[in-house]
Amino acid sequence: MEWYLPITVLPGIGLLILSNSNMLISLNEEIIKLNSDKETYSKIIGLKIKQLKRLNWSLVFLYLGVLFFLVAGMSGAIVDHENLLTGLSMITGLMVLILAIILLIIYGFKSVYIREKHLRL
Repeated sequence: MEWYLPITVLPGIGLLILSNSNMLISLNEEIIKLNSDKETYSKIIGLKIKQLKRLNWSLVFLYLGVLFFLVAGMSGAIVDHENLLTGLSMITGLMVLILAIILLIIYGFKSVYIREKHLRL
């Protein structure tokens, strides 16, 4: 494996982080607006706060993925041959990214359910 391979996925992860951050900000603003009528929207607010937590965890996992891919790339560049640190960092980074993407998929499915429930009120 070449040392630059882990570094090449960073722009894609960066786009996921940007998208995730925008969704997080938008969801937070929506919760603030719904909070003005707590009695009517209390269940929706609770569901949206769970979504906010899910988005936050996915953002944390994306950041960790970037960290592990940077460690893998830098350790591959510093050491001439592939070492254990590079391999472990790549595998760990991949697993963390998979967790983040799974959380984003769950977020996507749940957001449709929450939106339907919100529109029925």
